Amino acid sequence: MRRLATPLTLAALIALTACGGDDDPAAGETGGTTHTVVHAQGETEVPDDPQRIAVLWRPTLSALVDLGFEPVATAAETGDGADLATFLPDDFPVEDLEIVGATNEPDIEALAVADPDLIVSVDIAALADAYDDLSQIAPTVSLTWDGTGSWRSHVEELAEALGVPERADEVVAEYDEHVQQVRDAVGDPGAVEVSLVRVQAADVLRLETPASFPGQVLDDVGFARPAGQLEPDPDRDFIEISLELIPEADGDVVFVLANGENTGARETITSSALWQNLPAAQAGKVVDADYDVWGSSTYRGAHAILDDLEAALAEATP
Repeated sequence: MRRLATPLTLAALIALTACGGDDDPAAGETGGTTHTVVHAQGETEVPDDPQRIAVLWRPTLSALVDLGFEPVATAAETGDGADLATFLPDDFPVEDLEIVGATNEPDIEALAVADPDLIVSVDIAALADAYDDLSQIAPTVSLTWDGTGSWRSHVEELAEALGVPERADEVVAEYDEHVQQVRDAVGDPGAVEVSLVRVQAADVLRLETPASFPGQVLDDVGFARPAGQLEPDPDRDFIEISLELIPEADGDVVFVLANGENTGARETITSSALWQNLPAAQAGKVVDADYDVWGSSTYRGAHAILDDLEAALAEATP
């Protein structure tokens, strides 16, 4: 997986921020200066130099690290944080993170023990309901998350909240450079029709539209998409189909998105007669992809998708 620019150390971050003394009128309880952040659930005085940040949404965790910060606690869907690997650099010490429950059920007691000086949440229902409790532990910012399309704005909103908007610009610039690299490697992406098929269950497929996270990455590069995946509703990110409609999944190249939970369903579907009759299958143009990555809705995941696209389609022709 492509890595973003090496994060700054926390010491370097502190050196970049101005710290006031106890007599500073903006000083918070720790004696450092603060700034006001307007967010989804109100206004919060945020430390200018947070040293113990906790995050409760995995895309936020990824964005925070990409911006050069070192979180101390996070929510995870598994107790050991194994599900965080997709969202972090390969060498990130996940074992040093305090796991404070799951996103839909944060462990308030564990979060208090982690002693954060800033909590970053999002405005999904479970975390919105917990906002008052979270705010009793530390200043809490609730960022907006409107679905998979939020992966770009999320980094910018987080950077603004932390007072480092220029770092979001760097993240975006690196992504744009990578997009151009893939575009150049493919040659003419507009001449290659790419189909994105997500295995949902043994009898259900989802066709990812241009509004989906991977669909947006493909659109950035400039790939063509099958007509059946161009959903008339621009905000809908998938079209669910039954197996008799498998022919609608065809393209010059078909990426099959699955994860460990539905590997068996993928094998059942891709070995079926309808699937095997797809021109892409007969031409050997079906590529397996990890949905945990392709569905992660982060810049780090977007870089990984670009790597996969380049590996499969460099100098490709229909």
